Amino acid sequence: MGSRATRRAPDVTLARGAAAGVVLFVLAAFVPVAAWAYEYLPTAQPAEWETLATGLPEEYRVGPLYGFRYNRVDGPAPTIGLAVRNEENPLPLLRANAAYAFSRERLLAEFGADVPLGRHRHVTIGATAYRRTASEDAWIVGETENTIFALLLRKDFRDYYEAEGFEGHLVVETGRDAAFSAGARLEDHRSLDVETRVAVWGVDDRFRANPAIDPGEEGLVWGSFRVGPTTIPAKGGSRVVVRYERAGAPIERDFEYGRVFVQGNFRQRLAPGQGFRARAIVASTRSGRLPAQKVWDLGEIGTLRGQPFKALSGDQFYLVNAEYSYLFRKNLHALLFVDWGTAWFGRGAWNESRPVLDGGIGVRVAEGPATITLARNLQRSDAPFLVGVRLGGTWE
Repeated sequence: MGSRATRRAPDVTLARGAAAGVVLFVLAAFVPVAAWAYEYLPTAQPAEWETLATGLPEEYRVGPLYGFRYNRVDGPAPTIGLAVRNEENPLPLLRANAAYAFSRERLLAEFGADVPLGRHRHVTIGATAYRRTASEDAWIVGETENTIFALLLRKDFRDYYEAEGFEGHLVVETGRDAAFSAGARLEDHRSLDVETRVAVWGVDDRFRANPAIDPGEEGLVWGSFRVGPTTIPAKGGSRVVVRYERAGAPIERDFEYGRVFVQGNFRQRLAPGQGFRARAIVASTRSGRLPAQKVWDLGEIGTLRGQPFKALSGDQFYLVNAEYSYLFRKNLHALLFVDWGTAWFGRGAWNESRPVLDGGIGVRVAEGPATITLARNLQRSDAPFLVGVRLGGTWE
């Protein structure tokens, strides 16, 4: 495990990524015309598009991309860009955006294309070249919520590394309740240091340190499938997502491992004003060794709410969250919940894992713009109560 003897210069890699992005844009510029031709020419319908001299076909529009994030390695990082969209597809057909991480004085960029195929557009192929600030904690806390905590309270719940490279993917959607995707990527990983301490307010004077990673180049292939809707409706439903990742052969670089992540979600309206939801996750490294940046962490926000922050780590884990809600005033729900799970290292040490059981109460505003919880370890009589706050985050 370690860096390869010969490393490409980061700026050269980004230049190649930018060049690849430009090529993607040039090639994909013909897709709107091809899609129009496929849609209309066979049935001899009137041409309802502008000429190439005046712009894209009418069903395609160019619009801005913009965003903002704040974290302890980038500091403020505004994002601007452009996207070509299709009226029938919510995802951008083409996109190019750039962000500047002011605290580490680093330009980040992404160039990509997602091209729907066929009359019914159930199949999409895409490719992206990028330099980005990456995190493995997106399943725990979203970027917008984390930005609010970091900027206002000097609490950054994610860990980071820089990733620079290329990826391609294929998505097949057979309907709203099923989808399959697969892809491959080749990227460099580099450690990042804490570069800022600015926040509106915070108990601590400084952000916590960002953990060091195992630097190197990763070649990875992956596949996943989903059964159930992307968003479970309020009246109830379920969803299962399975994802497998393989680093190493057939794309051999510095890391080698194979791991699987399985998540099931369930939601049910029990009665007017009452609801129940649950989540179960099982994740396992089946072969090889995970680099430090890929290790899973449990504890506090979004996982085991009665445990200290990221108290448990491993290349294996399981987690169950269950929550009952009761509407006691308009837009205010009382919560009663339990969390159960653990994390450990070693595929063969399953029988030696020691799960923890947490429980607590809370109050949620509507469907989750804000939630306050009070939780503790139910297996220890002397365990402290931990207060948790979520700002828009949910594990559904």
